[in-house]
Amino acid sequence: MPKWYLAEKGISYEYVNIDLAARQNLAASYLEVNPFGKLPALKDASNGLVLFESGAILQYLSENYANEVHDAATRASISQWILFANSTLAIALFVPSNKEREFPRLMATLNDIYTKKHFLVGDCWTAADCAVNAYLGYLPIFYPNEDLSAYPEIQALNERTRSNPNYRAIMGL
Repeated sequence: MPKWYLAEKGISYEYVNIDLAARQNLAASYLEVNPFGKLPALKDASNGLVLFESGAILQYLSENYANEVHDAATRASISQWILFANSTLAIALFVPSNKEREFPRLMATLNDIYTKKHFLVGDCWTAADCAVNAYLGYLPIFYPNEDLSAYPEIQALNERTRSNPNYRAIMGL
């Protein structure tokens, strides 16, 4: 998710591949970056800040590199959608007991939101869109047989996301 955001916003970065099969994420040097040994993580060379968790990374990049945040209301709105994606939406998609109960309601609500606007915060693509679109983009990957015909705006959004050159490159499509 942060890698896609960096590409979309044209933010230069150095990518360091962490080989999970070789368990590099559990090496002492990586555990200094993320003590939980999870990906992604970010080290900002300009100030030494180290962050883990995709949502925190997106918020930081949004505020400090993408010039998306101009006031407290925008910051809160972007944060709201990132937190929604990483908690409510992720749980509805990937926790089987929640998927059956929550998925239809969340998809219907998101579909309704996207009938009224193209972007979640403001009038351009932000970290909020990155977070939500990334999870929605997982639908055809993890649930290729999921019938989304009741959610035409979600289908259209997924088509736009999956045709995005940066997304395709990051996801290896």
